[in-house]
Amino acid sequence: MFDYDGTLVDDLPLVVESYREALREAGFPVAREEIARCVSLPPSAKRQALLGEEVTESRWEEILRRRRRIYRELAAGGVRLFPDTREVLGALARRFRLGLVSNTFRELFEAFFPQALARLFAASLFFGEAPRPKPSPEALQAILGRLGAGPERAAFVGDAVEDMAMARAAGVCGYGVLTGFSSAGELRAAGAVAVLPDLAGIAGLLLGERKKA
Repeated sequence: MFDYDGTLVDDLPLVVESYREALREAGFPVAREEIARCVSLPPSAKRQALLGEEVTESRWEEILRRRRRIYRELAAGGVRLFPDTREVLGALARRFRLGLVSNTFRELFEAFFPQALARLFAASLFFGEAPRPKPSPEALQAILGRLGAGPERAAFVGDAVEDMAMARAAGVCGYGVLTGFSSAGELRAAGAVAVLPDLAGIAGLLLGERKKA
């Protein structure tokens, strides 16, 4: 199972910039660095992390709607896949059933992720589709149910500490990739059983072609 932003697609700068601009337009100037620190939190948690009690829920929903429109504008030329995304998903799909759990919105995934690759996933859950989002284990547990797999026979790949915390809470092996904003130390501290530079390294590990790092 996989995370999306920062794991399969190299779009974290777009995510940060879309939040920064939407917040600025709403009268809340927030530095890119602050947004980057909480980029993998669900949108509901970003509100508290970035603005605290400064904004009402209805105003935050307006900001999120604007943020999605800005992301679409920034990504109009296409969202860049990591160099090994296509090959890795293809290779793993021939051996395993694949799932996707992300704190992004499904509409953005469906708008920009290649349909041929999206069809490789047997199940997926996005923000708002599970009772509680990452780092809660509920979404991952729901995906396991859809895939008909127990946690002991599953693995989750992600770039953020929230990914590893979710995997650990669900009893699933978490594998970290250094393609996001989290360091190897942070990923291991959050529960990663292995941290590799990229998806190719993870694929080699899952396919038995290399040792854990």
